[in-house]
Amino acid sequence: MRIALASALLWAGVASAVPAQAQQPAVPTGPVTGEYYYRIKWGSAEEFKRLYERNHAPIMREMQKQGFVTKMDVEEPFTHLAGGQRWDLRVTVTYREAASALVVGGAFDQAFEAAKARLYPNKAAFQAEEKLRFSLLEEHWDMFVAPVGD
Repeated sequence: MRIALASALLWAGVASAVPAQAQQPAVPTGPVTGEYYYRIKWGSAEEFKRLYERNHAPIMREMQKQGFVTKMDVEEPFTHLAGGQRWDLRVTVTYREAASALVVGGAFDQAFEAAKARLYPNKAAFQAEEKLRFSLLEEHWDMFVAPVGD
């Protein structure tokens, strides 16, 4: 608890010392794009992609059918990236509105959980495959981006 409080106080002090132009932009009110990067353990890329397509992609396609998601792309680099910069799979999702992507427990989360329960009635099997999918990763990170300018 003390560490969390100290971190919060330190962050508050750092944030107030940062010039205004360097601070984070306000959360957009319209569409927002999330980029999800996956660095996969050597030799595991095909298995990871198979599990992603089997378990996660159908839920996201359902979110697109329901209008929460307006666009999705799954990409992989075709050139070599250096170690720390390396990612093996990038999923880019454009959400209809920032609240769909950023509000925990909101309408998107509820629809997502409902779709998951409907598409994967065997919860234990689904969870086991998702655990396997994430065990194949070296690293995973998400980044939300907003357009700059007009």
